[in-house]
Amino acid sequence: MKLFVPVLSLMILVVSCKTGPTSDKQYAGINGTNVFQLRLNPAEGSQYHYDISSQTEIHLEVDDKKVDNINKTDVGANYDIGKDSAGNYLLHIKYDKIHLYSKNGENEKDIDADNSGFSIDPVEKMLGVLKDATIVATVNQVGESKSVTGYKELGEKIIEGMNAKDMNEKNLMQSQWDKAIGEGIVKKNVDQLFKMFPDSAVHVGDKWKLNSTQDGDFKFNIKNFFTLKDIDSDITVISSEGEIVSDNSSNTNNNLTAYNNVSTNLSGQQEGEYKIETKTGMLISSKVTAKIKGTIQMMGREIPVVIKTTVKTEGKKMK
Repeated sequence: MKLFVPVLSLMILVVSCKTGPTSDKQYAGINGTNVFQLRLNPAEGSQYHYDISSQTEIHLEVDDKKVDNINKTDVGANYDIGKDSAGNYLLHIKYDKIHLYSKNGENEKDIDADNSGFSIDPVEKMLGVLKDATIVATVNQVGESKSVTGYKELGEKIIEGMNAKDMNEKNLMQSQWDKAIGEGIVKKNVDQLFKMFPDSAVHVGDKWKLNSTQDGDFKFNIKNFFTLKDIDSDITVISSEGEIVSDNSSNTNNNLTAYNNVSTNLSGQQEGEYKIETKTGMLISSKVTAKIKGTIQMMGREIPVVIKTTVKTEGKKMK
């Protein structure tokens, strides 16, 4: 299950500062006011490390029998910051940890990129190749991902060496790579760190809304409301609340059921809090949780489902 987390970073451009009469906080505003323009502003040549841990629990009840599924992902990556001629940020991403765990009923699977050198598991080998590669994401000043390169070409190279029997099998393997690696790890992590900006300046206490979609076992539409809670010269604190509703337009070929064209009626809430480095806007830490409930229609049966997710991120500046 992909994470219901639209973003895990808010970027603050410091223009000037003002000290409140009853506080020692340094408030950075526009033209000396307490209005803040939220933008990406890390120094070119700087490097940040992020550890992202996520867990998704899916609880179903089929024919009065409860089935529990758990998916855990632990990813560590370095982000080297560059810039292009248009002023966009070039994020050179190098993974140093990729660990996946899943439990589907009684079946468990533990995959670690560090084991790829001696593993016979094709997914584990793929993760090992990803760990040794460099992915480049282009992000603008408001956190929008313009492109992500490296993973698709890497997948094509791996699949060419796996001697697929025919073109259909090759296309299927490429699709699985793009979904599990491209969407499930690479693009997801970029969006989590940077896609969170209002389109105008805000005061402390102001809210803004961003809509997004999340793919995975099921597709969801998410309406997120972010609030600028507090800001000083070192740390900015943002909270979020989200409304989640299932989208049946493409809930096919999902990993949970092995059935196609599963109709869903799911909805829920998510909430989170983020601590951001004020001067650069880079994430320091965050925690986002979500709970989704409802039913899925499958083979003429209505199956109750409860989904719980937790995502924790810890970041630090390396240089």
